[in-house]
Amino acid sequence: MSLFCCPNCMAPLSRQQNRMVCPTGHSFDMARSGYVNLLLSQQISQKHHGDDKRMVRARSAFLAGGYYDPMRQELIRQAMVEARPCMTVLDAGCGEGYYTAELVRRLREDGYAPQAAGIDISKAALQEAARREAGTEWAVASCFRLPVAAQSVDLLLSVFAPYCGEEFRRVLKPRGRLLMVIPLENHLYGLKEAIYEKPYRNTVKPFELEGFTLVQKQELRYAITLTSREEIQNLFMMTPYYYKTGAADQQKLALRERLTTPVEFAVLCYQRTG
Repeated sequence: MSLFCCPNCMAPLSRQQNRMVCPTGHSFDMARSGYVNLLLSQQISQKHHGDDKRMVRARSAFLAGGYYDPMRQELIRQAMVEARPCMTVLDAGCGEGYYTAELVRRLREDGYAPQAAGIDISKAALQEAARREAGTEWAVASCFRLPVAAQSVDLLLSVFAPYCGEEFRRVLKPRGRLLMVIPLENHLYGLKEAIYEKPYRNTVKPFELEGFTLVQKQELRYAITLTSREEIQNLFMMTPYYYKTGAADQQKLALRERLTTPVEFAVLCYQRTG
Protein backbone atom coordinates (compact mmCIF):
# COMPACT_ATOMS: atom_id res chain seq x y z
CA MET A 1 0.00 0.00 0.00
CA SER A 2 1.19 3.49 -0.81
CA LEU A 3 1.97 6.05 1.88
CA PHE A 4 -0.01 8.52 -0.24
CA CYS A 5 -3.74 9.18 -0.08
CA CYS A 6 -6.12 10.46 -2.72
CA PRO A 7 -6.05 14.27 -2.66
CA ASN A 8 -9.76 14.35 -3.51
CA CYS A 9 -11.20 12.06 -0.84
CA MET A 10 -8.16 11.08 1.28
CA ALA A 11 -8.82 7.37 0.69
CA PRO A 12 -5.70 5.15 0.45
CA LEU A 13 -3.98 4.95 -2.92
CA SER A 14 -2.59 1.81 -4.49
CA ARG A 15 -0.57 1.36 -7.65
CA GLN A 16 -2.12 -0.37 -10.64
CA GLN A 17 0.37 -0.54 -13.50
CA ASN A 18 1.16 3.09 -14.36
CA ARG A 19 -1.56 4.67 -12.26
CA MET A 20 -2.35 5.37 -8.63
CA VAL A 21 -6.01 4.69 -7.82
CA CYS A 22 -8.26 4.95 -4.78
CA PRO A 23 -11.27 2.75 -3.88
CA THR A 24 -13.72 5.49 -4.91
CA GLY A 25 -12.37 5.58 -8.46
CA HIS A 26 -10.08 8.59 -8.56
CA SER A 27 -7.05 7.87 -10.72
CA PHE A 28 -3.67 9.56 -11.16
CA ASP A 29 -1.20 8.73 -13.92
CA MET A 30 2.42 8.03 -13.08
CA ALA A 31 5.04 10.02 -14.97
CA ARG A 32 7.58 8.01 -16.93
CA SER A 33 10.28 9.04 -14.50
CA GLY A 34 8.34 7.49 -11.61
CA TYR A 35 6.51 10.24 -9.72
CA VAL A 36 2.76 10.91 -9.50
CA ASN A 37 1.02 14.28 -9.65
CA LEU A 38 -1.31 14.67 -6.65
CA LEU A 39 -1.57 18.46 -6.81
CA LEU A 40 -5.17 19.40 -7.53
CA SER A 41 -5.89 22.08 -10.13
CA GLN A 42 -7.31 24.50 -7.55
CA GLN A 43 -4.01 24.30 -5.63
CA ILE A 44 -2.00 25.55 -8.62
CA SER A 45 -1.55 29.30 -8.32
CA GLN A 46 0.46 29.75 -11.51
CA LYS A 47 1.25 27.88 -14.70
CA HIS A 48 4.88 27.15 -13.82
CA HIS A 49 5.36 26.55 -10.12
CA GLY A 50 8.25 25.22 -8.09
CA ASP A 51 11.88 25.17 -9.14
CA ASP A 52 12.46 24.98 -12.89
CA LYS A 53 14.91 22.68 -14.69
CA ARG A 54 17.67 25.27 -14.62
CA MET A 55 17.45 25.70 -10.84
CA VAL A 56 17.28 21.94 -10.33
CA ARG A 57 20.39 21.34 -12.46
CA ALA A 58 22.26 24.08 -10.60
CA ARG A 59 21.35 22.73 -7.17
CA SER A 60 22.12 19.13 -8.14
CA ALA A 61 25.56 20.15 -9.39
CA PHE A 62 26.26 22.23 -6.27
CA LEU A 63 25.15 19.50 -3.86
CA ALA A 64 27.24 16.93 -5.77
CA GLY A 65 30.26 19.02 -4.80
CA GLY A 66 29.74 17.98 -1.16
CA TYR A 67 29.42 21.51 0.21
CA TYR A 68 26.38 20.62 2.33
CA ASP A 69 27.55 17.13 3.31
CA PRO A 70 28.26 18.06 6.97
CA MET A 71 24.66 19.19 7.34
CA ARG A 72 23.31 16.09 5.60
CA GLN A 73 25.35 13.84 7.86
CA GLU A 74 24.05 15.62 10.98
CA LEU A 75 20.49 15.31 9.69
CA ILE A 76 20.96 11.58 9.15
CA ARG A 77 22.65 11.13 12.52
CA GLN A 78 19.63 12.61 14.28
CA ALA A 79 17.22 10.60 12.13
CA MET A 80 18.98 7.33 12.98
CA VAL A 81 18.55 7.88 16.74
CA GLU A 82 14.89 6.82 16.58
CA ALA A 83 15.20 4.35 13.68
CA ARG A 84 12.88 1.36 13.81
CA PRO A 85 12.41 -1.67 11.52
CA CYS A 86 9.48 -0.49 9.37
CA MET A 87 9.42 3.25 9.99
CA THR A 88 7.57 5.61 7.69
CA VAL A 89 9.47 8.66 6.44
CA LEU A 90 8.02 11.68 4.64
CA ASP A 91 10.15 14.46 3.15
CA ALA A 92 7.92 17.53 2.82
CA GLY A 93 9.63 19.72 0.22
CA CYS A 94 12.04 17.03 -0.94
CA GLY A 95 13.52 18.77 -3.98
CA GLU A 96 15.85 16.40 -5.82
CA GLY A 97 15.77 13.83 -3.01
CA TYR A 98 19.36 14.57 -1.96
CA TYR A 99 18.63 14.10 1.75
CA THR A 100 15.93 11.43 1.59
CA ALA A 101 17.88 9.14 -0.73
CA GLU A 102 20.90 9.11 1.55
CA LEU A 103 18.77 8.53 4.67
CA VAL A 104 16.96 5.63 3.01
CA ARG A 105 20.28 4.16 1.90
CA ARG A 106 21.63 4.34 5.46
CA LEU A 107 18.50 2.80 6.96
CA ARG A 108 18.62 -0.12 4.54
CA GLU A 109 22.34 -0.51 5.11
CA ASP A 110 21.65 -0.89 8.84
CA GLY A 111 19.00 -3.56 8.25
CA TYR A 112 15.84 -1.45 8.39
CA ALA A 113 13.01 -1.52 5.84
CA PRO A 114 11.69 2.04 5.68
CA GLN A 115 8.60 3.10 3.76
CA ALA A 116 9.65 6.48 2.42
CA ALA A 117 7.97 9.18 0.36
CA GLY A 118 8.76 12.70 -0.75
CA ILE A 119 6.61 15.56 -1.99
CA ASP A 120 7.46 18.76 -3.81
CA ILE A 121 5.64 21.17 -6.12
CA SER A 122 8.45 21.04 -8.71
CA LYS A 123 8.08 18.36 -11.38
CA ALA A 124 11.65 19.00 -12.51
CA ALA A 125 12.95 18.28 -9.01
CA LEU A 126 10.87 15.12 -8.69
CA GLN A 127 12.21 13.77 -11.98
CA GLU A 128 15.68 13.95 -10.46
CA ALA A 129 14.48 12.50 -7.13
CA ALA A 130 12.89 9.49 -8.85
CA ARG A 131 16.09 8.90 -10.80
CA ARG A 132 18.16 9.13 -7.62
CA GLU A 133 16.04 6.77 -5.48
CA ALA A 134 13.63 4.48 -7.32
CA GLY A 135 12.48 2.65 -4.17
CA THR A 136 10.91 5.76 -2.65
CA GLU A 137 7.51 7.19 -3.59
CA TRP A 138 7.52 10.70 -5.04
CA ALA A 139 4.58 13.02 -5.67
CA VAL A 140 3.81 16.54 -6.81
CA ALA A 141 1.98 17.98 -3.80
CA SER A 142 1.92 20.92 -1.42
CA CYS A 143 3.28 21.02 2.13
CA PHE A 144 0.09 22.85 3.07
CA ARG A 145 -2.15 19.96 1.99
CA LEU A 146 -0.22 16.74 2.34
CA PRO A 147 -1.79 13.73 0.56
CA VAL A 148 -0.98 11.53 3.54
CA ALA A 149 -3.22 9.92 6.16
CA ALA A 150 -3.45 11.29 9.68
CA GLN A 151 -0.97 9.85 12.20
CA SER A 152 0.80 7.71 9.60
CA VAL A 153 4.34 9.15 9.63
CA ASP A 154 7.13 8.29 12.08
CA LEU A 155 9.66 10.83 10.80
CA LEU A 156 9.00 13.99 8.79
CA LEU A 157 11.83 15.90 7.12
CA SER A 158 11.63 19.60 6.27
CA VAL A 159 14.89 20.94 4.81
CA PHE A 160 14.78 24.58 3.67
CA ALA A 161 11.09 24.00 2.98
CA PRO A 162 7.83 25.76 3.91
CA TYR A 163 6.64 24.99 7.43
CA CYS A 164 3.01 24.06 8.05
CA GLY A 165 2.61 23.09 11.69
CA GLU A 166 -1.03 22.05 11.45
CA GLU A 167 -0.41 19.63 8.58
CA PHE A 168 2.81 18.31 10.08
CA ARG A 169 1.05 17.54 13.37
CA ARG A 170 -1.82 15.89 11.52
CA VAL A 171 0.30 13.37 9.62
CA LEU A 172 2.81 12.57 12.37
CA LYS A 173 2.12 9.69 14.71
CA PRO A 174 1.88 10.46 18.44
CA ARG A 175 5.46 11.14 19.57
CA GLY A 176 6.52 11.15 15.91
CA ARG A 177 9.52 13.29 15.06
CA LEU A 178 10.02 16.33 12.86
CA LEU A 179 13.53 17.07 11.59
CA MET A 180 13.96 20.59 10.25
CA VAL A 181 16.92 22.41 8.73
CA ILE A 182 16.83 26.20 8.63
CA PRO A 183 19.42 28.82 7.64
CA LEU A 184 21.02 30.92 10.38
CA GLU A 185 21.94 34.61 10.38
CA ASN A 186 25.06 34.53 8.20
CA HIS A 187 24.12 31.74 5.80
CA LEU A 188 25.52 32.63 2.35
CA TYR A 189 26.44 36.13 3.53
CA GLY A 190 29.55 36.08 1.34
CA LEU A 191 27.34 35.55 -1.72
CA LYS A 192 25.17 38.50 -0.71
CA GLU A 193 28.25 40.69 -0.18
CA ALA A 194 29.35 39.91 -3.74
CA ILE A 195 25.97 40.96 -5.15
CA TYR A 196 24.43 43.70 -3.09
CA GLU A 197 25.67 47.11 -2.01
CA LYS A 198 23.90 46.64 1.32
CA PRO A 199 23.86 42.91 2.10
CA TYR A 200 21.50 41.76 4.82
CA ARG A 201 21.61 38.96 7.37
CA ASN A 202 18.85 36.39 7.72
CA THR A 203 16.20 36.79 10.38
CA VAL A 204 16.00 33.63 12.48
CA LYS A 205 12.64 32.93 14.08
CA PRO A 206 12.32 31.42 17.58
CA PHE A 207 12.94 27.68 17.61
CA GLU A 208 9.81 26.90 19.66
CA LEU A 209 6.93 25.41 17.63
CA GLU A 210 3.37 25.04 18.89
CA GLY A 211 2.45 21.39 19.37
CA PHE A 212 6.06 20.19 19.33
CA THR A 213 8.82 19.76 21.88
CA LEU A 214 12.36 20.63 20.81
CA VAL A 215 14.42 17.51 21.50
CA GLN A 216 17.76 18.47 19.98
CA LYS A 217 19.36 21.44 18.26
CA GLN A 218 22.68 21.34 16.43
CA GLU A 219 24.12 24.43 14.79
CA LEU A 220 26.72 24.09 12.04
CA ARG A 221 28.90 26.98 10.92
CA TYR A 222 31.73 26.74 8.40
CA ALA A 223 33.00 28.41 5.25
CA ILE A 224 33.06 27.12 1.69
CA THR A 225 35.20 28.35 -1.19
CA LEU A 226 34.03 28.03 -4.79
CA THR A 227 36.83 28.14 -7.35
CA SER A 228 35.10 28.43 -10.72
CA ARG A 229 32.50 30.59 -12.42
CA GLU A 230 30.33 27.53 -12.91
CA GLU A 231 30.28 26.66 -9.20
CA ILE A 232 29.50 30.25 -8.25
CA GLN A 233 26.66 30.43 -10.75
CA ASN A 234 25.29 27.08 -9.55
CA LEU A 235 25.13 28.37 -5.98
CA PHE A 236 23.52 31.63 -7.07
CA MET A 237 20.96 29.98 -9.34
CA MET A 238 19.77 27.53 -6.69
CA THR A 239 18.84 30.35 -4.30
CA PRO A 240 15.81 32.67 -4.30
CA TYR A 241 18.24 35.57 -4.83
CA TYR A 242 18.59 34.60 -8.49
CA TYR A 243 15.05 35.71 -9.34
CA LYS A 244 15.10 38.68 -6.98
CA THR A 245 18.34 40.24 -8.27
CA GLY A 246 18.52 42.75 -11.11
CA ALA A 247 20.72 42.30 -14.17
CA ALA A 248 23.36 44.78 -12.99
CA ASP A 249 23.85 42.99 -9.68
CA GLN A 250 23.82 39.57 -11.38
CA GLN A 251 26.63 40.77 -13.64
CA LYS A 252 28.84 41.28 -10.58
CA LEU A 253 29.02 37.49 -10.21
CA ALA A 254 29.35 36.63 -13.88
CA LEU A 255 33.11 37.13 -14.09
CA ARG A 256 34.07 35.97 -10.60
CA GLU A 257 36.15 32.81 -10.43
CA ARG A 258 36.46 32.56 -6.67
CA LEU A 259 34.00 33.10 -3.84
CA THR A 260 34.20 32.33 -0.13
CA THR A 261 31.05 32.43 1.96
CA PRO A 262 29.91 31.22 5.36
CA VAL A 263 27.24 28.55 5.47
CA GLU A 264 25.21 28.27 8.65
CA PHE A 265 22.45 25.81 9.49
CA ALA A 266 20.42 24.73 12.47
CA VAL A 267 19.37 21.07 12.44
CA LEU A 268 16.36 20.85 14.75
CA CYS A 269 14.66 17.71 16.05
CA TYR A 270 11.12 18.05 17.41
CA GLN A 271 8.73 15.52 18.91
CA ARG A 272 4.99 15.79 18.36
CA THR A 273 3.14 16.40 21.62
CA GLY A 274 -0.39 15.36 22.44
